[in-house]
Amino acid sequence: MRHPDEVTAYLRERFTRDYPDWARGDGTWPMRIPLRPPDTSQRDADPVACHAWAAAWDKYKGPGRVERGSLRFSTGTHLMPRELVLPRPSDVAAASPATRAAWQQCGERLTSLQRAFPQARFDRIIRRLAEMDAADFDRLAATVAWLRDNPTSGLLLRQLPIEGIGTKWLASHAALVLSLLGDPDDPAAAATEPRTDTPASARMRLHERLGLRVPPALVQVAVLDPAIRAAAGGMRHFAASVEDLSAWIAQPRTVIILENKETGYAITADHPGTVAFHGHGFSVLNYARIPWVRTAAAVIYWGDIDGPGLEFVSDLRGHGIPARTILTDIATLDAFRHLAVAGTAPARRELDNLEPAERALYNHLAAHSAANGVGILLEQERIPWGHAYRHIVTAIGGDSDCVAVPQMKDPVA
Repeated sequence: MRHPDEVTAYLRERFTRDYPDWARGDGTWPMRIPLRPPDTSQRDADPVACHAWAAAWDKYKGPGRVERGSLRFSTGTHLMPRELVLPRPSDVAAASPATRAAWQQCGERLTSLQRAFPQARFDRIIRRLAEMDAADFDRLAATVAWLRDNPTSGLLLRQLPIEGIGTKWLASHAALVLSLLGDPDDPAAAATEPRTDTPASARMRLHERLGLRVPPALVQVAVLDPAIRAAAGGMRHFAASVEDLSAWIAQPRTVIILENKETGYAITADHPGTVAFHGHGFSVLNYARIPWVRTAAAVIYWGDIDGPGLEFVSDLRGHGIPARTILTDIATLDAFRHLAVAGTAPARRELDNLEPAERALYNHLAAHSAANGVGILLEQERIPWGHAYRHIVTAIGGDSDCVAVPQMKDPVA
């Protein structure tokens, strides 16, 4: 036998779980909740308790209509509660003041948004719309209205005449903005950054779809060739946009991609025909957009030994850049394992573009993570510089006829 308090709690749970579907017109109505009237053994064993249960339902003041049916007792036939019938979602919402207020707010917000944005699509966003705080909701409506009215503004994000809008806000509300604009693509997918992109490149795509302009992402460059350096105003270290780098006339034969910024500054000798990118994180897309990176005689990659580093290598090759790695194998990890720390675990089951030694390393990292619950990170800066630099020189010399360079002393590890 289900008691009124039990059924009321169930209605609150059902509302919380299903009200976004009901707001879209889904669900089967009326809803019928079986009250589980007493069976024969219960009626025979304790008829007093059965009548007390029925009396509790006689006093029920909650939503819905109690339907009754006749049941036979030893004392005769009596009407017993059989099921609670709720004709529509608003009846379920009336189970408590909180659910009633939530349903009212949901309806008011959807009505106002449908009126303001007839092209809007509400798949998978109703709960977020209904439950976001009032300030964020007003900010969302103002943002969508402005973007709808100015679809190709070309403004930077911070130039939008909307209070409280910034990069983080737009990224976290992208699915809502795109849905209310009636974006034909999947808004959830559009708001999710592909693993081959950085947050910056995903943000660039989002802003382009919204008609906004994104400040150029700057790539850290170390020009190791004196002739190329002369053509770049004599600068050895600087940051430049992909567009500016793509316009270079003097193009390097060898490109070194270094994951961390400090490593790029550590190379102080000149290497003819060579340019290094450093400290730009996992910007696969930006590197792939520079034509002379794709056509260089050699692209050398050296980064941290961890899951994300190897995933980056695979993605880099997937974008058509045949990078060759150095110091990216189990032997290197074993040699300097004492310098490693806990890191990010490998995130993918398969990487299509790894060489056998790299794949063996990735599998080793994945096995360690599975066994220990944490990944391994051997940062490239932790490898003694003398050892690392010899590998860099060998890689450059083997691919670009680099001049000889002096050996450097290892720092104290």
